[in-house]
Amino acid sequence: MNVLRVRRADAKGRVYLSKELKGLELYMAELDGVILLSTSRERILSAVEQLAPRNALREYLAILEELEEPAPKEVEALARSGAWRSVEEQ
Repeated sequence: MNVLRVRRADAKGRVYLSKELKGLELYMAELDGVILLSTSRERILSAVEQLAPRNALREYLAILEELEEPAPKEVEALARSGAWRSVEEQ
């Protein structure tokens, strides 16, 4: 199963996909520099939901940095120590 394929965008920003997709309706989502394509709306929404928490954390840390309380590095350290404790308890 070949999962990763490399395609180059042409001068107009178009990317040509496989011929198997010709004529199909595709759903596209762009999230944090990642472009997802799927023939299934449900599958792409599921993938976006799985990636979204990471995006929300970055936005939260950016807001904390803007407000200057507590420092994002402090929040990251607390989150890591909390995650580590939860792993140790298992």
